[in-house]
Amino acid sequence: MAVNTKQKKRIDISTCWATKRISVMDNLERYEDSYAIAEEFREWILHVGEKNENLRDSFLNLPKELKELLDQKVND
Repeated sequence: MAVNTKQKKRIDISTCWATKRISVMDNLERYEDSYAIAEEFREWILHVGEKNENLRDSFLNLPKELKELLDQKVND
């Protein structure tokens, strides 16, 4: 798999994002969500660069439910 500079940067950023989100979910004792993030990230990382894609196609999408949950926890 050949990874260009933009994809490598996106992978680095996404790795940090996934690691932090998994940690937050574990701290909130949301283990199923933590596992789901880990699995989604694993699937995403395995397929980056498989086809001729532009950078937009390789974004790891953020689940809206997680944002709502985190906003709720912060406001509690």
